[in-house]
Amino acid sequence: GVQEGIDKLSAIGVKVALLEIPCMRPQDVQGAGVPALPERGDDARVAHLNDLLRQVAAANPATTTFVNGPAEYCADPAIAADLAYRWDGVHAYKPGAKLTFEAAAAQLLAIPV
Repeated sequence: GVQEGIDKLSAIGVKVALLEIPCMRPQDVQGAGVPALPERGDDARVAHLNDLLRQVAAANPATTTFVNGPAEYCADPAIAADLAYRWDGVHAYKPGAKLTFEAAAAQLLAIPV
């Protein structure tokens, strides 16, 4: 699992960053490989997964950092459901990738190496 991956990476000197799973607003769109999966839109499930990732990071403070993603995916309905940000409500498109990068960049650069 996640811990095994952290152990293997840290054994060779790699620092691990676990990126927050964003709130998702899955939508059925043409060209998607799978239908919109409603469980992805369950913010409580996503929050639980993020809590688990935070626990793993806290258990490995010398090697692992939890990185917060953009709050807008949970807090701003206009962005959360905008298919320009995530073409299917889940997977990032250019504006969504930019939003995530801008949220994560400073946190990633702050990780001591």
